[in-house]
Amino acid sequence: MTRTVADQMVETLAAAGVERIYGIVGDSLNGFTDALRRRGGMQWLHVRHEEVAAFAAGGDAHVTGGLAVCAGSCGPGNLHLINGLFDCHRSRVPVVAIAAHIPSPEIGSGYFQETHPEQLFRECSSYCELVFRPSNRCPARSKSPYAARSTSAVSA
Repeated sequence: MTRTVADQMVETLAAAGVERIYGIVGDSLNGFTDALRRRGGMQWLHVRHEEVAAFAAGGDAHVTGGLAVCAGSCGPGNLHLINGLFDCHRSRVPVVAIAAHIPSPEIGSGYFQETHPEQLFRECSSYCELVFRPSNRCPARSKSPYAARSTSAVSA
């Protein structure tokens, strides 16, 4: 079976000790949630709003001292993460935000719900990157939010 970006992201998060991911499932997150299901070992915690996911991840990281993750689907889904991520960033807690993106061939076409997460999250993240093919790789451990005690956003 071919390894996808989602598979690599899940493996990277597992290697960093992530136990819980807060978010709302959506079409653009299907690859990621499917990779979580196949691998097992991490709990998906459904929330009613993406903003809650970011605040919950921040609270989790603050209380446990471990790396926490929130996820939002493309467009408004990942925009709703912003308030919680600003709080996480200012509090210097280790949180990764998975901000799903539209299909890669459609970027720049005015596609439905197109945003530019790599620009939107730059001010509330210590590390922000667009990962759109397996060769891009996920952030190296040295750049991880856990190492930096900070917030990171990865858009895929």
